[in-house]
Amino acid sequence: MKKTLLTTLFITTLLTGCANSPKTTTDLINTWAVSSIDGYTQPIDALTTKPQLIINKNLNVSYSGCNTLTGKIRVTAQDITTKNLISTQKMCIQTEQATVDGFVKQMLTGPSDFLVNNNTLILSSDNHTVTFKRVENK
Repeated sequence: MKKTLLTTLFITTLLTGCANSPKTTTDLINTWAVSSIDGYTQPIDALTTKPQLIINKNLNVSYSGCNTLTGKIRVTAQDITTKNLISTQKMCIQTEQATVDGFVKQMLTGPSDFLVNNNTLILSSDNHTVTFKRVENK
């Protein structure tokens, strides 16, 4: 009985420790192009230039859409947010661009969960998901 209790306690402690370990930020460092919002490629397909999200080794982030967003990413065990996110306030002529910019800004101000899988970055909240593809250096 004691052995079973101790084994259960050990496994529970081990699993809890793993669940609370912080996510790695190494895979975030890259240039990412927006590829879909909530699984849909519209309105992104309507844009002539795909907006890009750049995350550098200091976790500074910049987004180049109609409006430019800059800030610093903060990653916790649970989510990703930005500190001091600054945005330009241009009037976007393309409504598609304004829509994409709005979703990316919402994900960056967070809190949002993130997942990096191969060449894909997914930022998600309770309501929305924005997917990015790694930009290949030419």
